[in-house]
Formats: sequence, C-alpha cells, structure tokens
Amino acid sequence: MNKRVKNTILGTLVFGFIGYVVSYLLDGNPDWNVVIGQAIAGFLLYAFILPAWAKRNKNIKRGPYGK
Repeated sequence: MNKRVKNTILGTLVFGFIGYVVSYLLDGNPDWNVVIGQAIAGFLLYAFILPAWAKRNKNIKRGPYGK
C-alpha cells in the first residue's frame, strides 16, 4: 500500500470515530447518519482534496520573482 491509501483509510476511520464520539456526547446515543457522513467526509478529504492541495502548493512560486 502506498502512503495515499494508508492516509485515506486512517482518515476515514478517524473521522468516523470522531463523529461517533461527538454524536454520543451530544445526544446520548450515536446517530449513525452522522458517523457515516463523517466517514465519507474523511474519505473525500484524504483521497481527493488534500492531495490536490499538496500538488497545487508545489506549483506556487515563492515571491514576485519566483525565488
């Protein structure tokens, strides 16, 4: 497995767990729609959004003269 796949799996699990804990603390029982939504958000963030930002930031030139 490469780094991107590992980060995506870990991000999905962590976001789902955070959704579970927060919904449990706020409501008293976990709301599974929140947990699944958070897991999907973690997947999208680590699979598509963060790699695109990292690629974009590599292409940004430093300063007005490209230094």
